[in-house]
Amino acid sequence: MLLQFSVENYLSFMDEVCLNMVPVKSRTMKEHLIKDKQGKKTSVLPVALIYGANASGKTNLVKAMSFAKKLIETGTRTDDSTGVVPFLLDLEKAEMPSRFEFIFKHAGVVYTYGFVISEKVVHEEWLFAYYTTQESRVFERRTNNGRTEVRAGQKLINDVKSAQFIDFIAQGTRPNQLFLTEANEKNIEILQPVFLWFRDNLHIIHPESKYKILPVRAHEDKDFIQYLSDFLKLADTGIQEITCVRENFDSEKHLQDLPDHPKNALLKLVNNSKTQRIIFHGPDDSIAIFCDKDQGSESKTVQRLLTSHHRTDGSTVSFKTSVESDGTRRVIDLVSMLQDIPDSGHVFIIDELDRSLHTSISRLFIEVCLSEVTNNQSNRQFIMTTHDTNLLDRNLLRRDEIWFIEKNKSGASKLASLSEFKVSEGLNYESGYLNGRFGAIPLVGDSDKLVRLEKD
Repeated sequence: MLLQFSVENYLSFMDEVCLNMVPVKSRTMKEHLIKDKQGKKTSVLPVALIYGANASGKTNLVKAMSFAKKLIETGTRTDDSTGVVPFLLDLEKAEMPSRFEFIFKHAGVVYTYGFVISEKVVHEEWLFAYYTTQESRVFERRTNNGRTEVRAGQKLINDVKSAQFIDFIAQGTRPNQLFLTEANEKNIEILQPVFLWFRDNLHIIHPESKYKILPVRAHEDKDFIQYLSDFLKLADTGIQEITCVRENFDSEKHLQDLPDHPKNALLKLVNNSKTQRIIFHGPDDSIAIFCDKDQGSESKTVQRLLTSHHRTDGSTVSFKTSVESDGTRRVIDLVSMLQDIPDSGHVFIIDELDRSLHTSISRLFIEVCLSEVTNNQSNRQFIMTTHDTNLLDRNLLRRDEIWFIEKNKSGASKLASLSEFKVSEGLNYESGYLNGRFGAIPLVGDSDKLVRLEKD
């Protein structure tokens, strides 16, 4: 679970901004809280909705988390740029490093991990943890004159049995590489839960993200398909059922829309004796190609999803998912991702929740997420950017679950929770926001001032 994320001097964030998922004191909607009594007792919010005008910095907040996640997972190569982009609208800040920090809980331990980084150098890096009721240092890293120096805590030294080995890993950590990434590659056991949280528990879902293993999951998990079918019916998409069809693989049929180069590369994979399955996202549909081997014989089959609709005469007709609307396909991808891991403390960062979705479906999505928490069926978190003001409902969300982001006169993004504003009892959140009570709305000018080109 994510307790807090902060970023400074990155993209549109000049000064530090902090997204805090720890609840404020409130007498309302206490059932929304996710409570974890393992290790250090913690409570977090299951949902955060982030509002703001276009270009206010909502997507940049998602990009900040995505940048840190990717850097931790994949690292850098020798002499590569780290890819960090500081706040460029201030000459002083443009020459300074950027700062990222996550506070999260995983497997009963609360961790604080962060780093300070510029284009070529990780200047600082740190990891602290609550293994007991007191916080202890796991490591602190500094880069001085191109040399990585690590000050290890006792827990880390005890884990690897030798402070000399930590020095050895530090010496092998390039200035542009995170020590966490390098230590994970060297199988330092005590640091692996931290690395795995970023890799497996923190999910960044962009507007164009697809649930890549959908056709395989549909084949292996009938309960999943039933849940997906039920949600699509509940959302009034016109889909009565999701069905799976398996048929013999025919390259001329299933790969006909591919250009020669990718088609030949895919066929090479299919014919490789070590290949067991391929998930293929073509222009027409998403399919899984299974290469089954049984007692020396081999068969290649294709698994695809179809949507079932009722005709006017009551009979059923099936369609490829590719012919469904953008909104329906968005629902399929979102629900599939979220149903994948309902009770494992995963964190989903969803950019533009309302992309191609009707406001009623966006609300249904949030209601389902919250109901699973209140019924103790899930401890997942959902941090979402949106423009859908209909979701600004005091009967749906707590004040600390609503956030606003806007740019100041310097072009720097600021982030604030609704709980930081004085709000009168009974105020309509949506009206208050649209009337500029909380900022984070576009200051639209007079349309009559637009320059119109005269036609010859």
